[in-house]
Formats: sequence, C-alpha cells, structure tokens
Amino acid sequence: MDANNKKSSNTQQKKKATIRIIIEVIIAIIIIIVTIILYIYWKKLIINSVLKEVALKPDSAGYKTWLNPPTTITRAYRLFNITNPTEIVTDPTMTTINVQETRPYSYLLSSTKQNIQWSNDYKSIHYSVHRLFTRHPTRFDPSSVNDKGVFIDFVRAMFRAQFPIRAAPMFYHLGGMETFYHTNAIEQLEGLTSDLFNIIRQKMTGSNTAKSGFIYRYNGSRAYNYKIKSGLMEKGQVLAFTNEDVPFTFSTENLHGTVIYDGLTSIPMLYKKPSLNIFQPDFCRPINVRHNRILSMFEGIHAHEYVMKLIDFSQCKNPSDVNTCPEVDRLDVSKCISASLPEKTIFLSKAHFYGSNDKTKKQLNIKGFTPTRDQHETLMYFEPYSGTPLRAHYRLQLNIELIIDPMIESESGSDLEPTGREGVKRLVPILWIDQEVHVNRTTINKLRMVHLALRYGQTFIIILAIILIIIIIVIIEVVARRMSKNETNERANSPESDAFLKK
Repeated sequence: MDANNKKSSNTQQKKKATIRIIIEVIIAIIIIIVTIILYIYWKKLIINSVLKEVALKPDSAGYKTWLNPPTTITRAYRLFNITNPTEIVTDPTMTTINVQETRPYSYLLSSTKQNIQWSNDYKSIHYSVHRLFTRHPTRFDPSSVNDKGVFIDFVRAMFRAQFPIRAAPMFYHLGGMETFYHTNAIEQLEGLTSDLFNIIRQKMTGSNTAKSGFIYRYNGSRAYNYKIKSGLMEKGQVLAFTNEDVPFTFSTENLHGTVIYDGLTSIPMLYKKPSLNIFQPDFCRPINVRHNRILSMFEGIHAHEYVMKLIDFSQCKNPSDVNTCPEVDRLDVSKCISASLPEKTIFLSKAHFYGSNDKTKKQLNIKGFTPTRDQHETLMYFEPYSGTPLRAHYRLQLNIELIIDPMIESESGSDLEPTGREGVKRLVPILWIDQEVHVNRTTINKLRMVHLALRYGQTFIIILAIILIIIIIVIIEVVARRMSKNETNERANSPESDAFLKK
C-alpha cells in the first residue's frame, strides 16, 4: 500500500510539473511575441503619439500650442555707427567706410495670431499676426537711451534714391546736406521725426505713421496676413500672404512649385526635409535654411541644426528645386520697405556679410566687419519629430545702396556743400538683427523623454520582458513547491496515515 501511494503521488507530481512547464513556456512565448511586436513598432508608436500631439485641428492640443507657442523671442538690434563721415562725403569713391556697431538693444517680441478663420474643410487657416515689442527687462540697459552716434539718415537716403544720380538743387532744399547725421541711437529704432519726414509722411501707409523707426513702424500692428495649410505633413505651408504696409502679396499661383513656410508653425518630421524656405515678412522674402548636422542638446535631445543660405529665387532654373537657385551675398528687398523705392536700393545680407568671398569684401570697401559663425551665422536647432524650435538665432543685416553726393568744405570751413558732381553709389550697412528663440523648460523635458524613449525604449522592452518571464517562472515554481509541501503535510496528518502507523 505504501509503495502504491508513493507511486501514485510521484505520477501526480510529474503531471503537475509537466503542466507547470507547459504553462511557463506558453506565458514566456506570449511575452516574447508581445515584446517582438513592441520592439518592431516601438519607434512608430512613439512618433505617432508625437504627431498626434502636434496635429493642427480645431480644439486640438496642437492647435492650442500653435496659438500659444512655448517659446520666448528676443530681438537684438545693432546699429552701425559711421566713424569717418566727413572723409566719406568728400571722397565717396575711394574712401574706406569705417563702421563700428553699437551695443545690442534688446527687445522682447510677442507675436500672436489673431482673426483666425478655418476653411470649410479644415485644410487651411487664414490668420493675421499681431506683434508687440517691449524693452527686455534685463538685457536692455536703461543707460543706452543716451547712446549717440553717426548714422545714415534713413528717410533722407530713401528720398535721395528717387532722384537722379546728379541731384537737382531742389533735393538739397528738401533733404538738406547731411548724408550722415549725429543723433540718438535708440530713436532710430523707437521713433523720430524730421522736417523731411513730415513732408513725405502723407505718402506712408500702415498703422504707425507718426514717426519713423525700425521698431516703431510695425510695433503693435497687424500688418501681415497669412493663409497656410493645416494638414499634418503640410503644416505651415503658405498659400497666400499680404502686407498691409506695402502692396506686396503672393499666393500659390505665383510660387511655381516652390514650397514656403510661414515660420510661425512647427514643421513635423523634419528629418525628411533637408531644405526649408522660411518666409520673412519684414523683408517679403523667403530665406532658405538647410540641414547641416545632428547634435545632442539639453541632455539627450538629438537636435537638427539648420544654417541659412541667401537664395535668389528669381534666378532659379527650376523654381521647385532650390538646388538650381544661385546663392548670393545680398537680396534686394526694396519694395518691401517702400513701394516708392527704386529696385536695388535696400539689400538683405548675412550679418557682417558672413561667408562672403574676398571679391565681395573688396568691392564693399568697409572696415569694421568681424564675421564669425557663432556670432553672425543664422543657426536654428529643431526637434525633428515635432518640429519644435529648441533654439534659434535668426541673424540678418539691412544695407542700403546709398547715393553719396560729393561734398566740399564751405568757405567758412564749418559746413559742407555739394560739388555738383554726380553722386556715388556705395553699399552701407544700416543695422543687423539677432532674433533669439528659446523653448520653455517644460517642453524640453517632454521632448527629452521622447528621445530617451526612442533611443533606449527597445532595449528596455527586452530587459523588462526577460525580467518579467523570470519573475513569473519563479512565482509559479515557488507557489508549486508550497502547494506540494502543503499536500505532503496534509497526507502526513490524515487519519489513514495515523491508522497505518498504529498497525
């Protein structure tokens, strides 16, 4: 009887062990299958979750972010102080123009979207841009309001451009004799007036016409109107643009296949876009930026760096292929500054003509430029999946093809008067802009988690699966042993066992 019981018990234990092993194998296979599926589709799942967050739809999270971007924008202006004005006007052809940039005058820029209208099919959005400049609370030095220098009389210079190369005496009667004038630096930005300005003011358009000044003219105004695509892979593509201050418009019909982005909408899946054309409304020109490299930023985000290329889109052999467009050292933006200006009067360039060749530098004949990549190149860093701008420096310089009328000292020696000879055209820098964009810490932390999940998620899934299998097997084995031990104890304490022992 004892032998039969032992044999029966062993058989049952073997059956239970076999069933237990089968269960363990099945569980392990299920976990492995799930792990393989997660491993294969992990990156796609993460990217899809990011794209879901940035989708531009009514009342979506992406729409709310689009309305209130998690970024801070600071714009610094550096004016060019002309240090040898008398030498220039007495010999405008040969004299080297000496310039010295002022310290940066920094402003916070608030750029909000208003008058938003969705199309009936929700595939496009029409909106206007409201911008407000305020002095930066920490970067704007209060003492800078007293800064003075010798600057181009911008109003006079634009007025002079509309006269023949040999100016009539009437011009001097209206515009005065001084090509350059000693004045306050901040007023160049925040507003000033003059007798000549009051004469031409009636021809000005826009909301701020009481003064001139690079910030004053469009501060607090809604001068720009966009119509953009809202589809996930087409976000920010411009369908139409109008400028209320100057008669400048464009639409899809005259883009000839060129894709232009509004610069105010994040562009997802950037790693599929090695080249972007970002519209600059201040100058009515798209600026081409190209992918340069990938680098790690903010403790784990693999950011995509883009650098600026000045492209003349009017000379493209194939407008839809930016590689067929010539790169230039300056772009004519005259008509965006004033509709009455002749072409080739106002030019946009890189700050300090960064990247220009020796021939261009020699032709400019300007002393005082010290171009370096870190300080003067446009550098933009994007998170590639959401298109969020992590950090950016938009650096652009405004220059004027100035007509300088040759002057001589008057008989009294205290003033200058025109010689009557033809004016000489010289390209003279006015100012350059360094616009910084920084994303807030909360967004950086979220994006860092995304990149860490993309980089280490698959490895973590494998390790977690192995640990889970081991834990489950250990638990099953421990439970099985306890149950077996309990059964053994129960049999030992059963009445049959006691009766058998008494015999």
